[in-house]
Amino acid sequence: MIHPGERKLVYFYAQNNSAQGITVQAIPSITPDESAKYLKKTQCFCFTQQYFAPGEKADMPVYFYLEPSLPKSIKEVTLSYTLFDATAYLKKQKHYTQGRIEV
Repeated sequence: MIHPGERKLVYFYAQNNSAQGITVQAIPSITPDESAKYLKKTQCFCFTQQYFAPGEKADMPVYFYLEPSLPKSIKEVTLSYTLFDATAYLKKQKHYTQGRIEV
């Protein structure tokens, strides 16, 4: 549970079940839709592409808070991610792996 204005650290678990390395890009989904403008991520694995070696597992951190102006009518906010294969669209920047917890 998190209260508006409180900063929170959560981890999302991901695993590469394939026998090949893969680069992924995480796309967030926030529900209800009207709550998205009140959820502020300060650090997130979703800001950069992520590389996973074959069979690699990791807990990936997200630091966030809900703005205090979140309407009282919104009682629950859900943040989830979908990981898309971005191997064909590698960015020239380094892949992010720092801060991840290898499981």
